Amino acid sequence: MWNLTITNPGSEPVQIKLKPGKMLIGRRVTSDIVVTDSAASRRHAEIYLDSISEMATITDLKSSNGTYVNHQRITGVYRLQNDDVIRIGQTVMHLTKIANEAADLQGISGTHLFNRELVLEAVDENPLLLYEITEKLNTVVDLESAIAQVIDLTKRAIGVDVCEIILARDFNTLKLDGTDNLSIKAIKSASVEATQLAMCVPIIGGGKPLGLIRLEKKRPGSRPFNKRDMQFAVAVSHQTALTIQRMELLVKIRTEQQVKQLLMRFVSPIEAEYGLKDFLKSGKLPDLTEKKVTVLFVEIADANRFAKRIGSNNFSAFLTAFYQNTTQVVFKKGGMVKYLGDGVLAVFMETQDKMAAEERAVRVALEIIEYVKRTHPGEPDKACIIGVAINSGKALVGYAGTQERAEFNVMGDLIKVTYRMQEYAQPNRVLVGPVTAEAIRNKYVVQRAGNLAMRGQAEPIPVFEVSLPKTAPFILKEDDMSEAFKEIAEKLKAHTDKT
Repeated sequence: MWNLTITNPGSEPVQIKLKPGKMLIGRRVTSDIVVTDSAASRRHAEIYLDSISEMATITDLKSSNGTYVNHQRITGVYRLQNDDVIRIGQTVMHLTKIANEAADLQGISGTHLFNRELVLEAVDENPLLLYEITEKLNTVVDLESAIAQVIDLTKRAIGVDVCEIILARDFNTLKLDGTDNLSIKAIKSASVEATQLAMCVPIIGGGKPLGLIRLEKKRPGSRPFNKRDMQFAVAVSHQTALTIQRMELLVKIRTEQQVKQLLMRFVSPIEAEYGLKDFLKSGKLPDLTEKKVTVLFVEIADANRFAKRIGSNNFSAFLTAFYQNTTQVVFKKGGMVKYLGDGVLAVFMETQDKMAAEERAVRVALEIIEYVKRTHPGEPDKACIIGVAINSGKALVGYAGTQERAEFNVMGDLIKVTYRMQEYAQPNRVLVGPVTAEAIRNKYVVQRAGNLAMRGQAEPIPVFEVSLPKTAPFILKEDDMSEAFKEIAEKLKAHTDKT
């Protein structure tokens, strides 16, 4: 007895028994075997089964797009053999000669090792269906949609009632009873586990389990799973593994880009690259941890009134330029930036390859004030006024938030004190706390500016004002000067050499 199993991407498989004599294959509805594929001719091919010898042959009836047997286009009469594959367009027909009908009804069962040979055989036997899967999955950019596509096509191609794809992250949800025993065994032994009406196929990529495909037939009278069903399921498993790996790579690339963009909001591009490397190793941004830092806070005094005085358009342009300049200066000195309304908070941490954090913060402060004076002198009643406060001590520094959204944060009493100091730093002064003052005393002119009373502080906090650097020759280094001071530095250095 010969069976012909017809599979088409658009419908469930159909199994028919060949009848003795001629059977017409074609798109015409009166054909013995109707093929609705657009590549099929009205009278496409003819199968002949000899009732005495049980020999089966197929003849192409001069069709437009040809008849293929085992990937080869046939001409004339072709003798069919057991397990031959006939293809017309995207319609595939598997021919099986059944010697024992009772054994055929038992289908496949037991354990089948999931190895390279099994995958290659499965891919080779299902090129058209895999082509359709690949074509559809290549247009999908999220894993959930890809899984839905695979499930839909698999249910139609094999004719199952249940098709479930369980990802590795959900393995702990598998139960230890019923058909899930097959699932657990398939995962642990990397094998295809099957009964007559249930089958579990592992999804393996890069030598590790990525998921599991579980298939089940529940309708009364359902045909048992056979070898071709298993081959198709294995081929689907292989394609699904490639898709999962591609999706994981896309997620990784997107995450890296998001993290890099996040880091570049607070640090220079070079330091963002270093931060990204740490993220790729640990899988997360640094949590809030207590560190010794120097913080700088600068704010435009009475920004709303200043905006009214110069006009909203002029204020918008000035604010943008102010942010850009401040950020560039902070990045140049190895600091991190957080924007706060009309002000900027900069954080400097100790590093081996840079000068002390306190000195870098002071240099940034003086450059910011010089920039504001130079770019927006204005009339006396329209000039921009800022104040800069610098403080050193311990604070919580790091990233807070969720995996989807995180923000750089600095928290603690150190920040509160610095905010209050900034209020007294106007107009255009630089005030520093006692720890900062002690660290820079030998390089800058530091004068006592008074005491700052803070709620919760037992004693007032001494505050100091910083002016221009002391003129000792050893601190006049060309690489520490802005372009505007290079010429002065050269003249002073020449004078020092003579004397």
